[in-house]
Amino acid sequence: MSLLHPKLSFFRRARFRLTLYYTSIQVLFLVTLGTFLYFYHQRSMRTELEKFLRDEIHNLMAMVFERQENWPEIQARLDFESRGERYYELSFRILDASGKVLACSRTFRDAAIRPISEEALHDALEGESQREFLQLPDRLCQHLLMTRPSYDPKKGEVRYVVQALAYLEPLEKLSRRFLRNIVWAIPIFVLIEWFAGLALSRKVLKPITFIARAARQITSSKLHERLVRSGSGDEFDDLAAILNDMIHRLEESFALTRQFAADAAHELRTPLAIMKGEAEVALRSGTNDPKTYRAVLESSIREYDRMIGIITNLLLLAQADAGAVHLGREPVRLDELLSEIADTFGVLAEEAGLTLDVAPLPQAVVQGDPARLHELFANLLDNAVKYTPTGGRVAIALSVGGEEARVAISDTGIGIAPDQQERIFERFYRVEGSRSRETGGAGLGLSIARWIASAHGGRIEVQSALGAGSTFTVVLPLAAATDTQAATEPAVREAAEAANPG
Repeated sequence: MSLLHPKLSFFRRARFRLTLYYTSIQVLFLVTLGTFLYFYHQRSMRTELEKFLRDEIHNLMAMVFERQENWPEIQARLDFESRGERYYELSFRILDASGKVLACSRTFRDAAIRPISEEALHDALEGESQREFLQLPDRLCQHLLMTRPSYDPKKGEVRYVVQALAYLEPLEKLSRRFLRNIVWAIPIFVLIEWFAGLALSRKVLKPITFIARAARQITSSKLHERLVRSGSGDEFDDLAAILNDMIHRLEESFALTRQFAADAAHELRTPLAIMKGEAEVALRSGTNDPKTYRAVLESSIREYDRMIGIITNLLLLAQADAGAVHLGREPVRLDELLSEIADTFGVLAEEAGLTLDVAPLPQAVVQGDPARLHELFANLLDNAVKYTPTGGRVAIALSVGGEEARVAISDTGIGIAPDQQERIFERFYRVEGSRSRETGGAGLGLSIARWIASAHGGRIEVQSALGAGSTFTVVLPLAAATDTQAATEPAVREAAEAANPG
């Protein structure tokens, strides 16, 4: 549960952030669109104004040629139109080819607008139109001055130059009104988009709310429950599937932990019960025979050793799970290591009435920890000897192929059922019927063996059949050529010295 104040926690929620992102994008879009529309509207109005001026100039010059260049009458007409009311305040000035003013509106006269420049006059006589913006005294807005040539309808050549002056205040008013409308419209749209974003984010995140609510109800005692998937195939459905997989792994982990705790308690309780029982029998017997007490103490010491072994192995596996076990890395001759182990277990096999066969061992060098590799093969051989009845056989074979070395330890023991061959590597697990005081051990040897093999980049393969024995094959990667040379040089040197003692 969040410890933040509700008002503060709302601003940290994904719903608020999504709404904020959505609204920010919409604001950016609206501002960009409004800016584009404003300048487009302004440009469109000026384009329309220029078109309107061209039409007015055309109409004016049609009237000039219609009145047969009666300039006093044309001047009077211009003065009359100057006093009229128009949406745009328009003024005209008509010049001949030399630049002399033939007629002009009142604004040209009152504002004392400068005469046309020689360059502008020349360009107009060449048939080019020009425009420029003027700022007249006592006027807030600019004027648009357009200069256009006027052609003689009979000769088809430029006869007059006409200038039209338009006051841009109406355009500025329309632009300001349009901008004001945009400025007012954007906050309204932003408010609408904000609430729309809230509603949209709430709908989009609704599956997350359901998933969170259902996940809170799944505790360690309810790990069998699962989140209900929508079946939509979207990201939220995938999230529910991933969480269900995680809950399944947690369920398996909790089950293994409970089983592990139960097995550990069982394995530790058995020697404690034996020690307690033997001590109670010795006390109730009332004897003072030193041999009796010695036998009880020796039995207690054996059980102490057994418990110490179980605890040591448990600690090793726990450290391995945490990645806290350091493994040495050096070239190791597998053939020599297996020979040493075979010599040790040859005595144990003989005492158990077994035959230990060691096939010719080819040279093989791996990179690893000699002590841990010794423990790996010793665990496998120990199991082979324990679970092979008297008169049976245990064999060790080493082969090299490709970039791997394969060590096979086989026996003619009781064998392992197919459905138990993977479970034998679980902690405290032993094949059904083999959990006895005679065999000893706590079912941790194969777990440790598989960890050592895996830590060296290898694996353990099992082939077994009930009543026909088992074969455990350890597959390890061979060392590089330089490491192989370093490992074999001492043996070569010793062989040379033995051949040439002098």
